[in-house]
Amino acid sequence: MEKKYTVGERIVITLNTGDNFEGDYLKTSDKGIEIENIHHYESGAKIKSRYWFYRREIDTIYKLKTTHNGDVSNTESNESKTTESNNCILLDKEEYDRLKEVAVNFIYLKTDDKSYFDAVTEIGNFESVGVFAVGAEKGRCGKISAIALSTWKQVYIFDIKNFRSTHFPAEIAEILESFYIKKVVHNGGTLKDCLLHSYKITMNNIFDTQVSHMMLIKNSTGECPKTMKSIGECLTEYFNFSPTLLASSLEALNESWETRPFEEEKLKKLSRLVTYLITIKDYQMSLMLKDYEKAVNDYHNLFTKSVEFEMVKRSTTQECSKDIDNIIPKNLLKFESIKSVKLE
Repeated sequence: MEKKYTVGERIVITLNTGDNFEGDYLKTSDKGIEIENIHHYESGAKIKSRYWFYRREIDTIYKLKTTHNGDVSNTESNESKTTESNNCILLDKEEYDRLKEVAVNFIYLKTDDKSYFDAVTEIGNFESVGVFAVGAEKGRCGKISAIALSTWKQVYIFDIKNFRSTHFPAEIAEILESFYIKKVVHNGGTLKDCLLHSYKITMNNIFDTQVSHMMLIKNSTGECPKTMKSIGECLTEYFNFSPTLLASSLEALNESWETRPFEEEKLKKLSRLVTYLITIKDYQMSLMLKDYEKAVNDYHNLFTKSVEFEMVKRSTTQECSKDIDNIIPKNLLKFESIKSVKLE
């Protein structure tokens, strides 16, 4: 293998099996690559010792960047699957590490005790809350056995089927129905249908990252994508994450969730599905509002970059002058203004 990394650089190795290992780069040879201080994403295991990965078992290698340049990169490598890639994960390393910790340090609420009430009170203080429910995949034909809610810093998993009350928890329902808390979901049609028809709960103030993605694609290309994107595929599209990062989490939804208590491994997978929702939402919003943000910056520059006489004149008039009119876009989403999202 050709050396493309510096000693100590943080990299992510995706194997042909779909497993993802993050670690500090040590060395490479014709046979493979060696790393240490390893974190195995799928199990959450941390390995301090050195570990060697053979060339034949490696699918892709990603670098962790220290800065996020705002561009979305194509995740496909021009090299063969068994060679190293120059792919970089397009998220600040600090933020990447923070999200990784949030995913594994979830709080599991087994029943509606004091810890439960403390949790829902805390969640109610946030403007945006990620939502993912196990059992809602079939809409009104399903029953929710567990629901995961995430803030920007904490994931809470509620085992509502194990609660003392036979009804859907009123405190969680209040959060879902609130017009003041934005619920961030991915492809949330079946979830809303399940809540409405099975529990008489109307989820309000929703940001659906699936709908936002289709909107961005259509705005950029003139047509909707042919297929829907999973949460994992959106992370790949926007941040160049490994395509297999959430694969095992999505597969776990097809397993039985009836046995109590839940296995630790299942809880980790569920936590990962809700951890990244707010991050995706924030990034999509930055794309959708970039014309607006440019207009704000240009408008303020009319003051800060003008001579004193012009600045004073602007500050004393309410006139919308020609130069102001020129910087205000006709639409918040101007056709083909979003170049970073490409239709496959």
